[in-house]
Amino acid sequence: MRMFLLFVLALALPLPAQDPAVVNPKIVKVEFENDRVRVLRVRLGPHERLAMHSHPASAIVRLTERSARVIAPDGSSRDVQGSAGEFTWQEPTTHAVENLRNQPMENIEIEFKKAAAPSIAASAPVHPAAPGPSGEPVALQDEPHHRWRFENQYTRVLEVVLAPGESVRLNQAVVQRQYLGKEWEAPERLEAGGVHFAEGTKKPYTHRVKNVGSTTFHVYDIELLP
Repeated sequence: MRMFLLFVLALALPLPAQDPAVVNPKIVKVEFENDRVRVLRVRLGPHERLAMHSHPASAIVRLTERSARVIAPDGSSRDVQGSAGEFTWQEPTTHAVENLRNQPMENIEIEFKKAAAPSIAASAPVHPAAPGPSGEPVALQDEPHHRWRFENQYTRVLEVVLAPGESVRLNQAVVQRQYLGKEWEAPERLEAGGVHFAEGTKKPYTHRVKNVGSTTFHVYDIELLP
């Protein structure tokens, strides 16, 4: 009888947290990692399912439409919908996810390793109605193409959209960059859904970007706050 009780108690213990990149290596790919964040690309095929896994607090950019079933450890579930280009903040969670679509579903998920406390969202700043004098550098928050989307104690998220011909990567685009005091660099093709990490806060810089292609330039700047 004692052995039977011990066995039942062992079964009742909660399962340890599972790393999504280990549980689902064909679905979840690590794009970048340092001591503060880990960036995951999560791509589910039609009606594919991720096994149960855990995330710390995360910032999520949806690259495709979403129609998914989210399954909790207790077996309960909820169906969720979403659009391509959405940004969301997610508190720490354990779940499985099933793609309900007949097409692939893809996200970029930035896990914040040091987000120990719940998110405290900041209020949206006042945004300028029009750009300043042409050719003069402006602060990032005053540049009219950078639209504030979210901020808490861990991150600030800006969405940038440039129509063809406008200057200041959810979509493929061809852009040129110019750093203060230097000539325009050669055009660069950016692929849809690409991820790039820059140590901007360690070496501040002033630049502008011009869309020289025929498609819209659409990117999220996700800043790590001190």
